[in-house]
Amino acid sequence: MSNHRDKRLGVMSPQVADTAYVKSFFLRNLEVERLGELSASYYRQWVKTSDLEENKSKLWSLWVVANQARMSSFMVADSLGKEFIWELPSDERMKVETFTKGRRPLSGYPFFINLHGGGSDPSASTAWGADFNTEEWRAAKMLGRRYADAPSYYFVPRMANDKKGRWYLKPQQMAWLRAWQLAALSKEVNPNRTYILGISEGGYGSFRMGTFYADYFAGIGPMAGPETAEAAPIENLRNTAIRIEVGEDDRGFGRNQMGLDWRRRLDSASLFNPGQFKHVVNVQKGRGHGIDYKDVSSWLSQHTRKIYPDTLSFLYYPIDGAYRLGFGYVRLDHLHSADGRLLFHLVKQGNVYHVTTKTIRGQVDGKIAIYLDKVDYRKSIVVFVNGKRRFRRVVRPNLGVMIESLALFGDPERIFSGKVEVSVE
Repeated sequence: MSNHRDKRLGVMSPQVADTAYVKSFFLRNLEVERLGELSASYYRQWVKTSDLEENKSKLWSLWVVANQARMSSFMVADSLGKEFIWELPSDERMKVETFTKGRRPLSGYPFFINLHGGGSDPSASTAWGADFNTEEWRAAKMLGRRYADAPSYYFVPRMANDKKGRWYLKPQQMAWLRAWQLAALSKEVNPNRTYILGISEGGYGSFRMGTFYADYFAGIGPMAGPETAEAAPIENLRNTAIRIEVGEDDRGFGRNQMGLDWRRRLDSASLFNPGQFKHVVNVQKGRGHGIDYKDVSSWLSQHTRKIYPDTLSFLYYPIDGAYRLGFGYVRLDHLHSADGRLLFHLVKQGNVYHVTTKTIRGQVDGKIAIYLDKVDYRKSIVVFVNGKRRFRRVVRPNLGVMIESLALFGDPERIFSGKVEVSVE
């Protein structure tokens, strides 16, 4: 690696990364359940704050190269539509159609993952053997084209396994992460204007997955499928807009009552946390399970993702046995738990971070890494965990954290340059 030393600051700024090693690290960590270890030498390659953007750009270029094979599976949309098939874990295969509406904005299209209704048919002869899921997929594509949200870019998947018929199982989780990352790599999509929505079973799926991956989405739009409070923790929605539509007479599985409960809880959260819980819960009068879907996507597209909010909250919990590797600006894959749930609440005040945790179920232990942004690197970073000071010293921005955070999130907006690791109680 070629470096030069700024004698005044005593900082080493990398000029050219070991591209072969970095690309291989990215390749090894695509779609993994746990991030691999990066060579320790990269964490000693200091980066001047004035060089951060240049290094982010170089690393993103390497990420693009490392993802060439994955990108070949993603057919970039046009107005006519493109259909393709994805290979997923557990030998599942997912049909996908993508299409665009309107002219591409300079910043990229708003991106919608649109999940169809339907569900499971254990007696289906094949993975795509349930006719009702095929019909619901056709309806989702038709409705997506009709919604008044142009310009927009739609990603409309068909259920990969009708015998299971759920949008939140491990193979599907991988699909949404892949869809988001490859859409961002395509340069066609604005990564800060991405959304997930759906109807009925797709409403449940968009609610669960939109909450689980809330840090990727600017908004979520479940229709005729409100979830339980346990399946979709409200804490994850602090910085992600949500619009819930449900019929007042939709009594199946208590959907109407769940809608009313979400309206009460979100109204209360918004009242006590001004500006942090953007929401609409519309209980449509006189409607049952069939409701009016037309207003959701246009409302969602008004919202932009918050990348680094001063207040961040989320529940660390598994879906189908899988935990998130990171959420927001926190790395989580050095936590240990069989099936525990731990609630996190972070408040940033300049260079000071206050972390509060609360055990919801079981036991969770280990450490987290807080990625730093919007800090003064000339001064100490201070971290309190549950009222006790756990860290206080100057942190240097370095290349290792930049590589690590890009591999963790695959997000051009979350290439962080410094981190602090602390244990949780």
